[in-house]
Amino acid sequence: MRNTILSIVAIMGVIFLASTAVAQTCRTDTISASTPTSRYVFNDNGTVTDKETEITWMRCALGQTWDGKNCTGTAQDYSWQEAMDAVAQVNKNRYGGLSAWRLPYVPELASIIERQCFDPRVNLEVFPGTPSRAFWTGMERKDHPGQAYKLDFGQGAATPSDKTYKGPVRMMHDGPNGHWWNPPKMP
Repeated sequence: MRNTILSIVAIMGVIFLASTAVAQTCRTDTISASTPTSRYVFNDNGTVTDKETEITWMRCALGQTWDGKNCTGTAQDYSWQEAMDAVAQVNKNRYGGLSAWRLPYVPELASIIERQCFDPRVNLEVFPGTPSRAFWTGMERKDHPGQAYKLDFGQGAATPSDKTYKGPVRMMHDGPNGHWWNPPKMP
């Protein structure tokens, strides 16, 4: 009886793991690429520069390591404050030779969303290993100091969340002309 139960548990575990391993799906026959690979300049330091926005992005989420071809490891989860602290540490360490990394605003992070793909909604040639998860942005919710916005790379929606939410981070560096997008002045 004990062996039968252990066998059932093992089979259920295999079925669960197989059902959660979803591959990216892209609709290349009906939707044009919004972030074609040709739009990016690939740098030798684990970064990529968007020719359209001039933003330089880390190719990997924090916690992953760029091995010269792919992002290895697992994206680390951070609360919003931990993400802000990680930005300071990355700048201190001068990742990619740069020291002005930051969390992107929602429109900046949305600029790398690939509309023809989902799970994850990103160009995996440019940003390999991106999890289908909600990434933190640097935008706090007005009149709600305990919340900030995250952008979901599974389905592509931006939503506010408590700053205690634990999620992955991808940092950006502004282009030579400064911010690509500036938040509007709020009264």
